[in-house]
Amino acid sequence: MKIDTVINQIPALTWNWLKINEASVKIETPLKTKIKPHIKHICTDVKYEEKGSALARSMPPIETGTGKNIETIFEQAETTPAVITVAKNKKIAKPVILNYRLKNKCSTASEQIIKAEENSDITVIIISDSNRKADGFQAIRTRLYAAKNSHIHLIKIQMLGDGFTQIDDTGSVCAENAEISVTHIILGGKETYTGVASALTEYKAAFKSDTAYLCRGTQKLDMNYVAVHTGKKTDCRMTVKGTLKDSAQKTYRGTIDFRNGCAGSTGDEQEETLLLSPSVVNKSIPIILCDEEDVAGEHGASIGRLGEDMLFYMQSRGLSCAAAEDIITRAKIQSTAALIPDKKTVQQIVKYMDGAFEYE
Repeated sequence: MKIDTVINQIPALTWNWLKINEASVKIETPLKTKIKPHIKHICTDVKYEEKGSALARSMPPIETGTGKNIETIFEQAETTPAVITVAKNKKIAKPVILNYRLKNKCSTASEQIIKAEENSDITVIIISDSNRKADGFQAIRTRLYAAKNSHIHLIKIQMLGDGFTQIDDTGSVCAENAEISVTHIILGGKETYTGVASALTEYKAAFKSDTAYLCRGTQKLDMNYVAVHTGKKTDCRMTVKGTLKDSAQKTYRGTIDFRNGCAGSTGDEQEETLLLSPSVVNKSIPIILCDEEDVAGEHGASIGRLGEDMLFYMQSRGLSCAAAEDIITRAKIQSTAALIPDKKTVQQIVKYMDGAFEYE
């Protein structure tokens, strides 16, 4: 398979010379590997279908964050989405866990659909990991539908080997008074392209995302988050925090789109980026689009090096500059990991972080 295309395109284009409107990806690998995830905590109130083609065809289209061009990958891989459905009026206590354990040189694509029926609540954790020195390719697409008064918490954790390329595509639709939360932790891989789109179509629908990352060496991370408000009194909150070291590169696009008719809606996006080397490349473009008068949108960014006051405080207590930087870097990841309601998963993240610093 050979694909040369663009993904993660922002809804409102800016100057081409900034090289931030979109991401270009080249894939030259056959998607032959079919990998089934290790699954935990499927209970009687949660239905899991390994091949959910019927539901996929019956559902309305859900736009995803990386864009339509990604469809070629899943068509060539001939993927069939797995479907997780939580029954009406059911609150699922334990998170459902899907762990994709990828081998060296594998090339794979997979899809999931998560559907929460009315008045239900579910957390789904999707982990992609491999050996530290492994390389390969993974495309993963997840579509979410939250019915009236329901809640879905999707957690995606990327701990792939240093040579992996990952395309992680997510799209969601929220019905009346429903909420979708997406938590992302991105630690591994050579190149990672992440796109998340949320359609807030009905009254008081809500979307919340929390993303944390560590980019080191020559890692490249490209993100595109889009929340589209069409329903009245809808709300979105997007937070991204992370650290760039060595010669790493990161691009963040965050768009809050207030469409005509979404009166009373609110949105907020915040970014924190710690730069630990003069060789890193950071690009950020927060966007608020507005076609409705009665809305409130905010965005802010904190991008820079560790403050001298903070460094002095830590060094006065016997910590080196490198140790101080590691502590702050870990804190950003762990503050987001604290949102994960599964201790073993959090321990996996901590273990990976330990290895990352030891590896350096």
